[in-house]
Amino acid sequence: MARALVKTHIRGFDDDVLRGGIPQGHVILIRGASGTMKSSLAYYVLYHNALAGVPGLYVTLEQSAGSLLEHVASLGLKATSVSEALPILDLSRGREHLEEMVAKVGAMTEATASRDQALLAVLKGKILELRKKRNFELLALDSWDALELVLEFRDRRVETFGFFEWLRDLGVTSLLISEEPPLEGRTTALEEEFLADGILHLRLEPVTDVAYQRRVQCVKMRSVNQDSDDRTLLFENGRFEVARAIG
Repeated sequence: MARALVKTHIRGFDDDVLRGGIPQGHVILIRGASGTMKSSLAYYVLYHNALAGVPGLYVTLEQSAGSLLEHVASLGLKATSVSEALPILDLSRGREHLEEMVAKVGAMTEATASRDQALLAVLKGKILELRKKRNFELLALDSWDALELVLEFRDRRVETFGFFEWLRDLGVTSLLISEEPPLEGRTTALEEEFLADGILHLRLEPVTDVAYQRRVQCVKMRSVNQDSDDRTLLFENGRFEVARAIG
């Protein structure tokens, strides 16, 4: 039985690249260097789905909700029109914020390992609470790298696997924003790339000595015979769209 598909609402991407959209329930890694519009793209997907009646949750660990809202407003997206359908969970104060949340529920202990487990439990509990309250179907986590730093993974492979399985059990479609790892750290990025159901790779491609073009590539999408060719990624008048890249 075919899965339902989640539209990205990126013109030319859903039909031509994804053959209809992202299979519902997938965990998608949106990976790229700074300036490739990873966060903008993730918010855009949730925003247009919220406009279409599909609720979402945006979790921000790197920038405050206020900063995020200022940014999306500069893109021409009216966050106030989806404030009920697309709330923002602001964890931009990172570990400090989670520890305050842990203290409130009386789950903090002196042991470091127990404290880290408590932080993760509180984060999951908050997302589950919002899942029950809002019944959101899309989740964006901005960013995976910040989450790793906050939770201080001790066994990266095991804890990454556990978190990805938890996301799948949550029953939502998840977008995990991640920085492009440096070449020397490439091996440590293989866990999430292997575990992810899909990978969207964004990058800035030099077209002249002084000009760059944004590109997007669907590197992987389980259950989809996707087009893995590069596409030029354009953003104009509040809309993302793709066009065939010309070498």
